[in-house]
Amino acid sequence: MGQKKSTLNMLLDYAGSRKTLLFAGLGISAVSMLFSMVPYICIWLMARDLIAVFPAVDKAAGISRYAWVAFLSALLGIATYFAALI
Repeated sequence: MGQKKSTLNMLLDYAGSRKTLLFAGLGISAVSMLFSMVPYICIWLMARDLIAVFPAVDKAAGISRYAWVAFLSALLGIATYFAALI
């Protein structure tokens, strides 16, 4: 019986002469994954700051900054993933 090809070898065969684009897409997808992790970190930082000043949550500083960073990094994650798929 013939040997089974690995998934990477099948993808490289499918890519043909555009193998560099395959690896570029993988790299851009990895960057997208990093951008997509940032909102979770920002939510954790917001919760940490709110818990630190709990009864007086109006004294929590930086909450809106974390929210904007989370929003923008989520948009960047979507845009870079779209670029990776193209």
